[in-house]
Amino acid sequence: MARQPRHKTPPKSDSTAREAGRHPVWLVVGLLAIGCAGDDGGDDGQAPTTSMGATAAGTTAVVSSSGDDVDPCPPGTLGCPCDGGTCLQGVCEQDACVMPGGSTSTGSATGPDSSGSDTDTPPAACDNGQADPGELCYDTAMFFGSPAEALFVTFADLDADEHLDLLLAGAANNEVVVRLGDGNGGLAPEASFPAGMRPVAIGVGLFDGDDTLDVVVAQQLADTIGVMLGDGAGNLAVPLPDAVGMSPSALLVTDFDGDMLSDVLVANSASNTVTLLTGTGFGFAPGVAFGVGTTPSGLFVGELSSDANPDLVVSNEGSNSFGVLLGTGVAMLGAHTPVPTGGQPRSLAVADFNGDGNLDVVTANLGSDDLQLRYGDGSGDFGAFIPFPVGADPQSLLARDFDGDGNVDLAVANTGANTVTVLLSSGGGLFEAPAVFNVGSQPTGLAAGDLNEDGILDLVVTNLGDVTLAILLSGA
Repeated sequence: MARQPRHKTPPKSDSTAREAGRHPVWLVVGLLAIGCAGDDGGDDGQAPTTSMGATAAGTTAVVSSSGDDVDPCPPGTLGCPCDGGTCLQGVCEQDACVMPGGSTSTGSATGPDSSGSDTDTPPAACDNGQADPGELCYDTAMFFGSPAEALFVTFADLDADEHLDLLLAGAANNEVVVRLGDGNGGLAPEASFPAGMRPVAIGVGLFDGDDTLDVVVAQQLADTIGVMLGDGAGNLAVPLPDAVGMSPSALLVTDFDGDMLSDVLVANSASNTVTLLTGTGFGFAPGVAFGVGTTPSGLFVGELSSDANPDLVVSNEGSNSFGVLLGTGVAMLGAHTPVPTGGQPRSLAVADFNGDGNLDVVTANLGSDDLQLRYGDGSGDFGAFIPFPVGADPQSLLARDFDGDGNVDLAVANTGANTVTVLLSSGGGLFEAPAVFNVGSQPTGLAAGDLNEDGILDLVVTNLGDVTLAILLSGA
């Protein structure tokens, strides 16, 4: 499929250094010979020197220190005709030498580079062939068919070919749909596998003692999870059920007890519990339930309190809170402590957003159309919330480094706005103005992975309203 025009975010503006890191410019530095009028600069036996300077029009001109006449627009230089289809500076586009992105200027709008470096650095720009930290370049969304009511999407290498594949939970037809990736952004046709009664969430792990990836699904109408064993070629077996709480709505695969085996945590939206099933290598031990808030909808496991025990964070959509359950030992959790959020927190993301070494929590609040961030203090407590307005009805939320600058960014699918919003972090817990990308109708599931293997994360969105899969490929 043909690539579409790029959507590029505005420049970052938190500091001059940040701006230069994102949109570096090529600056050609020359030495102007200084002498008396009529001096040809040749008294030292050296040839006269020339330099490049930016003109008022933004193009370049050649200035000779000798005062001799020169070509006012030599081929191969910026703003001038290409020299046999090539350019000494920039790239040749429509028989003119321009910077990538179309500029013909060698200077910065804010003045010369004051870094003191004599080394020319190629500019950060979309389609320049390299992944530049600080840039966010997504194609216009490409659309594919999707299973009906695809509430969840994720990535995994199911066929062990070292390329990411797509897995979708098709709740309407009780299926998991697999589309194998080719490493270039292409996807094979859909392969459908029976997944039990209304699969609404998917996890991937090793559940049967071999080294091929398996899949686990939350079967909402059966009050079970189902393990679908993989064969290493992208195929999945009929699910093997395990009982959990009522109406499981989300799950998380992790090694919770540190035994190198895959465990599963399940959020049960109708019984207001989280069930922990510890893996045995060939199934699970009986589940253990922990009480949480009303209508739990999202899960995270990590170390919030710096005591080496894994802790649990859960978003409680029905009680407008996220809950913290601090670990008290191997596979044990303490009491649920609620922390207020915006209205109807549908999902959450946890990361160190301000660089203090402590985990922070962001919730996507369906009822208040915003994200809310609370900074953690390293003991399991959190400070005042910071709101970030996004599109209508935000649902799926991701925390990843989307622009390769080392800071954790946020992306959220806005079901009521038919958009995806990306908030790029500028470091220190600060975020820039949102970048908004149009996708299909009622985007719900959201996943990030490098489908075209260019080193930059791509976004995949499931659209319930028009039953499509939207892919935003990001490239260098």
